[in-house]
Amino acid sequence: MKRWLSALLFFFVFFGAHAQSRIIYFKATALGDSVRLNFTISSGTACAGYNVLKGSDSLNLNPVYVYPGICGNNSSNETYAYTDFSPNKTTPNFYRILIPPGDYSNTLRVDVAASFSDMIIFPQPTEDVLNIKFLNKSYFYYEMKIYDRFGRKMGETNGNSSDRITVNVSGLPIGLYAFMIIDINGNAYRGKFIKTTSN
Repeated sequence: MKRWLSALLFFFVFFGAHAQSRIIYFKATALGDSVRLNFTISSGTACAGYNVLKGSDSLNLNPVYVYPGICGNNSSNETYAYTDFSPNKTTPNFYRILIPPGDYSNTLRVDVAASFSDMIIFPQPTEDVLNIKFLNKSYFYYEMKIYDRFGRKMGETNGNSSDRITVNVSGLPIGLYAFMIIDINGNAYRGKFIKTTSN
């Protein structure tokens, strides 16, 4: 009887502890033409990747990104970020985080406007120099920051624009990037570009 009670207690302690989600924070933010996901995984030792799930309704979500091998930190929580550079513009966007096999976050909805920018960004893709031209704005002071799709800041610059802002991006790795430009009045402008390399 004592052994049976010990086994039952172990079952509830072990499985009860693992029933609670390790995803303790999840937020989705619309950034003009992209959506930024931020989430936090609690401390622990289990190793698993995470999947970013996306759909146009809350029931049918499919993986859009798979990150392998989160082992967790024994003593502190870990925070992650992902940027969706191609959100739906005419239908809602639903997002969820999955740590396999069955640890799900809550599902979040984000709506993105169909028209999001009055900028011309060229060339697309670019190998070394990126140009940003505003259709109704010129000759202003700006501050610019560049982020990769995981939300890591990869560069920043500032200056006075003429008819366009020109930025050297030759040092960036190949990939998709988002940028944010803030003018002297605090107005924010966001866009994206693809960095490639010459053949």
